[in-house]
Amino acid sequence: MKKTIHILLILFLLNSCSNEPKKEASKETKVVTKDVSKIDYPLDSLLSFDSEAALKKVYGKHVKRSVGYYPEGMGEYKNTLLFPDSKNQVEFVWEDDSLHYNKLQYIRLSGKNTDWKTKEGITIGTQMKALEFYNKQPFAFFGLEWDYSGAINWKDGYLNERNIFGSLAYPKDEIPEEFLDLLGDHTIESSSEIAKKAKLILSEIIMKPSN
Repeated sequence: MKKTIHILLILFLLNSCSNEPKKEASKETKVVTKDVSKIDYPLDSLLSFDSEAALKKVYGKHVKRSVGYYPEGMGEYKNTLLFPDSKNQVEFVWEDDSLHYNKLQYIRLSGKNTDWKTKEGITIGTQMKALEFYNKQPFAFFGLEWDYSGAINWKDGYLNERNIFGSLAYPKDEIPEEFLDLLGDHTIESSSEIAKKAKLILSEIIMKPSN
């Protein structure tokens, strides 16, 4: 089972072995924690980190190793969290998640009121109508309230080329009965009247590095 229905796995291992004197090795691994008060939260910039070690060199104590869970109860996998347990938490999923924690597969965020934005301005809470604009065409998505709830298919639109993926959700905690047709395992068009009326928002963002 792939770690997300959107991501293709690429097998690659990076061996890091140094024969330098201890003094030099210590200098190379020195951590300088980023001043989080000066971050402008450009989400695209996080794709440049290709290992947990590189992430720690910049963000230091704001980086924590954790686990994630496959959909449909298919088990768990290891990951790295940036700003864990906060609105700005970002999950990093690595190809090698057993030894080196490197070769970035994708990043994921879903925190409400997050400060992170793509270079286009897409963030958690972006409305469906705006997503159609950024995608340069309508798109499709899975129904809500199940394991793949709201997962988006950009239909070869611009955001597919950008390797930006995600899911939609109803903007409030409870979904009114008039929108029950939006629930379940089926595909819905963003151009449909019921989707437009529900004013769905982006609830999850997944980005993968360019090939």
